[in-house]
Amino acid sequence: MSFESMRGLSIKDEGADNRFEIADSARFINSEIVVKGAGNLIKISAGSVLSGCRFNILSDSNFIDIAAECRVTANVVMKLTNGNGLSIGLGTSIGGCNFICGEGCSVKIGADCMLAWGLEVRTTDSHAILVAETGQRINFGQDINIADHVWIGAHATILKGAKIAKDSIVSIRSVVTGIYEEPGVILGGVPAKVLRTGVTWARPLLG
Repeated sequence: MSFESMRGLSIKDEGADNRFEIADSARFINSEIVVKGAGNLIKISAGSVLSGCRFNILSDSNFIDIAAECRVTANVVMKLTNGNGLSIGLGTSIGGCNFICGEGCSVKIGADCMLAWGLEVRTTDSHAILVAETGQRINFGQDINIADHVWIGAHATILKGAKIAKDSIVSIRSVVTGIYEEPGVILGGVPAKVLRTGVTWARPLLG
C-alpha cells in the first residue's frame, strides 16, 4: 500500500500487518518511511519533528519508537534479519545519523540526549569475521545502550555492544566500542577511552 505525502512525510507500506502510530502534532520535512516487511511498528509521538529522515524497514517484526518532543534527522536501515529496534527518548535531538540495526539487535537512546551530525551507530558489522582455521564467526551483533542526557559529538561512531552512561560526552570523531558504566565521563579517541570523569553538560549554545 502507498500513502500520499502526509505533512512532509511519504509512507510506502509494501508489507503486511504493519502499524504506524503517528501523533497529529508530529511534524515532517522531506521524510520517507519505506516498509517491505510484516508486523513492524513505527511510532512517532507528539511534538516530534523529523527532517530529512529515511527509514528503510525491509524485514519483519521491527520497531522504531520516537518519543515526544524529539528533533531527528537520520537514516535508519533494518534488513535481512527480523526483530531489530530503535528507540529514542523524550526530548532528544539528532542532527544527522546513520542507524544500521541488524541481527535482531536494538539501539536504545535515552531522554534529553544531544547527538550531532555525521554520526554512525550500528549494531552489526554487516559482514562476517571468521577464524581462518575453523570458519567460526567471531563478530556477532549486539545491542547499543545510550543512557539519558548523553552528548555525542560530530562524526563519532558507536559500534555494537557499546554502552554509555548518563551525563557523558563523546568527543568528535571518536569510536566507541566498549561498556562505560560510570556516569559523567568524557570519552574520546579511536577506540574511545575515558579522558575525564565527574562532568556533565548543558545544551545552550556558547558561540
